[in-house]
Amino acid sequence: MRKLLRGFAVGLLVGGLVGLWFGMNIGKGQPLLSNPFARVTLSERLDRTMRQAAEETGTAVDKAGDAVREGAETVKEELQSE
Repeated sequence: MRKLLRGFAVGLLVGGLVGLWFGMNIGKGQPLLSNPFARVTLSERLDRTMRQAAEETGTAVDKAGDAVREGAETVKEELQSE
């Protein structure tokens, strides 16, 4: 019984530490396996933010382009049916 309880306690401790490590990295927006105690410089944060903004802008432009194409196809079909 003691062995089972000791194994449970060690598993709980290790799981808590790994969860804390991953949770800190998720909270800071860093990769999961990076050092959660490392200081992130302002230039690194700005670079990450600019990359994220560029990705989101590209996605928005792609969606807008798809909507325009669909609208043009709809208008074309309506004109041809008349």
